[in-house]
Amino acid sequence: MPQHYTGRRNLILLSAFILCLPALAAGLMGDDYMHYALLTADLPIAKPNDLSLFGLFSFINGDPERNRLLMDYSLIPWWTYAELKYAFWRPLSEIFHWVDHQLWPEQPWLMHLHNIAWYMIALCLVARLYKQYLPTAGTALLALFLYGLDSTHGFTISWISNRNALLALTFGLLTFLLYTRWREEGGIGSLMLSLLTLLLGLLSAELGISVFGYIGAYALFMDKRGPVKGVLATLPYFAVIVGWWAIYKYAGFGAAHADAYYVDPASQPLSFLMKAAERLPVLLASQWGIVPADLYTLSGASNYTYVAICAVMLILSLIPVLMVQIKNRATLFWLFGMLFSILPALAASPYDRLLLFPGIGASALLANFLIQIKLKRYTPSSSILKTYTTLIFFVMVFIHLIMAPILLPVMAYSTKFMSDQVSTTPSYFQNIENIEHKKLVLFSPPLASSLAIAALRYHRQDPIPARIWTITTLDDGLQYHASGNRLLVSREAGFIDGPIEESVRNMEKYPFQENDEVILSGLRIGIHQLNESGKPSQLSLTFDQPVNSSEYVFLKWDANSNQYTQLDF
Repeated sequence: MPQHYTGRRNLILLSAFILCLPALAAGLMGDDYMHYALLTADLPIAKPNDLSLFGLFSFINGDPERNRLLMDYSLIPWWTYAELKYAFWRPLSEIFHWVDHQLWPEQPWLMHLHNIAWYMIALCLVARLYKQYLPTAGTALLALFLYGLDSTHGFTISWISNRNALLALTFGLLTFLLYTRWREEGGIGSLMLSLLTLLLGLLSAELGISVFGYIGAYALFMDKRGPVKGVLATLPYFAVIVGWWAIYKYAGFGAAHADAYYVDPASQPLSFLMKAAERLPVLLASQWGIVPADLYTLSGASNYTYVAICAVMLILSLIPVLMVQIKNRATLFWLFGMLFSILPALAASPYDRLLLFPGIGASALLANFLIQIKLKRYTPSSSILKTYTTLIFFVMVFIHLIMAPILLPVMAYSTKFMSDQVSTTPSYFQNIENIEHKKLVLFSPPLASSLAIAALRYHRQDPIPARIWTITTLDDGLQYHASGNRLLVSREAGFIDGPIEESVRNMEKYPFQENDEVILSGLRIGIHQLNESGKPSQLSLTFDQPVNSSEYVFLKWDANSNQYTQLDF
């Protein structure tokens, strides 16, 4: 590599660092508040009895009794399916979050800087990978620019709780570099170190499996001893993954009854294949285009037209990119590394934060394409193909060399935009004396705000009410009838409305029936009536004490005045 390589590489790394700095002002979002509470407060709900260190990623572990306790504090809605599970084994990531909260619990900007530091370490490793396996210094530098300044990475950098992906990426890159050293230079030390870093990546996040995609692609297309011996050499890595997975599943980790976001490939293979076919073009179109995969997920429902458009655009983009370099064996390595590494991510809903591993191969392919066209090393066989290839060249330049760096700082600040969409005002309860002894019964707060009430109050060190029961997040057509210790709440159009509310309970798979009950601590919520759509239209709330007892406070959120109104029954 020419001497100017190091200086230009460092300039790219510095540029990436500077463009990520807006994350320092992004503050906390979503799970960050819950992590704060779990690591700094004495919660009324104990850590799950599992192999996690602090329960940061296994707080909803599928135990019906535990889920009912979470409902008592509005941490999940009461209509959540009783065995819903989002439980992930990420002990190494937990350790680094614990370090944050030991050293700078009230300084989120330092937590964000911690995220950026891991990203920069990963970029140094990516630079080494490109230097080793791309043909020229210019191609390696361009690929590093494309990857390091990719706007799809901004949200991951910006969200403190998503550091697990950056850890998995870093240890995954170490694994691959040590693996290739072992295959090319020999030495049992490189093999053992690479197996150790693979395990560290898996203990950081499930996304750590993705590195095996590049190991497999290398074995098939780059191993100098041939694909058969190459594949055999991957068996130790496969064994580590299988061993980790066996412990993971035996210990009860994974997702269940969470089809809106996660499909477990082991327990739901057919559902996974169907979802994978839908999610693959969405994710790859985001990697190669400018429309974030998050937009598809946030729409809340499958949109097959959108999937088809993504697939067509992806194919049209990749045809000239691959035609330019398909004769090069390394092209197949980068291509299949990208494709293999994305497979584990297909278990989750499409989000740009899942593109850290696929982006490695995609950036290498794109860099080589741009260099080949720029230097006119590829001559299309027809004028139409030449025009088409030139068009794709300029589209890719605009998207990845101009727009992506511009959008990276925006995305690095994006968690602030998202957190600002969730009003914190519903977590304030004015003029309620002895609130820690009161049981709050809430009507109509926004769903996201209601789920954040307890965590936000822990973060502010406000007293936590004895109970926080959110009955509904809908605010129109509510009717009430109180008698003794029973309150009937009716809504003709029904409760549990829309894909967001149904994300915690698939109403087609697990519909409520009349006379069903959800039993909480001091409250039984009964399904009194269903409407024509099969949705609960009348709820019976049966309390341990009369409705007019002073221990209950009934509050209805008014979106117009942005405050609660107390209801008297």
